Amino acid sequence: MARSCGGLGLRSGGHVGRKTKPSRLSLLLALTLCSGVALAFEESGHTMVAQLMVPFLKDGARSELERLYGEDWSREIVSRAAMVQADLNRPQNKSMIPLQLTLFEQGDETFQPDKHCPNNRCSVGAVLESREVLLRSSFSDADKRQATIYLMHYALQMHIPVNSGLKRDDGGRKIYLKDDDLQPVNLAWIWNHDLYRQMDKRWFTYAQELYRDIEKVDPQAWVESMNPADWALEAHEIAEAEVYPLAAEGRYSAQLKRAGTAVLEEQLKKAAYRTASLFNEMFPPEDAPDMAESEAEG
Repeated sequence: MARSCGGLGLRSGGHVGRKTKPSRLSLLLALTLCSGVALAFEESGHTMVAQLMVPFLKDGARSELERLYGEDWSREIVSRAAMVQADLNRPQNKSMIPLQLTLFEQGDETFQPDKHCPNNRCSVGAVLESREVLLRSSFSDADKRQATIYLMHYALQMHIPVNSGLKRDDGGRKIYLKDDDLQPVNLAWIWNHDLYRQMDKRWFTYAQELYRDIEKVDPQAWVESMNPADWALEAHEIAEAEVYPLAAEGRYSAQLKRAGTAVLEEQLKKAAYRTASLFNEMFPPEDAPDMAESEAEG
């Protein structure tokens, strides 16, 4: 047997429409939690990326998360990071597959909401919707706690290259490779599950290792754009340049495992740092200058 592995008011400018009604947003949150998909990154991967994100959170974001979750906020968000995934893994929740993916046509060079996020159902839209819930005072703290976890979840999803891959193969779900036992394995399953398991590391230790890697580079290059649509497009370009060529020979080879692991680790680091940057942007320190006032002075 072959192995195989969710209306968001999205606008072309990368922002959620301000006319979106709170009741509709709340409904989406409820639907997301109780309607999911078996295709998604390994649950422990979400836990690891959440742990990796925490050190990059600044005072404003930390204060808001402490307000929402209490004094032990960091432990809370890390322990809850896999909550969405656990529910989405249920077979009956396949109806929310679109929120896990943002798919493109070969050669696409820009993100177009109507084309790449039809009916506002894609990972980009899910991140923007979660961001809107966190920013709006009309939502309850319970909604905001849920939105925190959803934002973390879908931001990671869009960084897994096949999840921002090609529409024609449903993000690798229609591509099968032969493993060492000559059994067919699904490309999406490889990138969402098995490559992570191949690493065979405890999530906390792994987070520490990747944190040390980030300290050696300038991660600010990863946030030159703070638009999640740009991150999904970048992941798509990586899929076209590196993921699909590795699968071209039709084998789940040692070379695919080695090269794929390197690509995946880079994407996990980006996902953690960018998610932290989203929270930092949403919740700046209290003494930070007002953005509107700064622009006026300039």
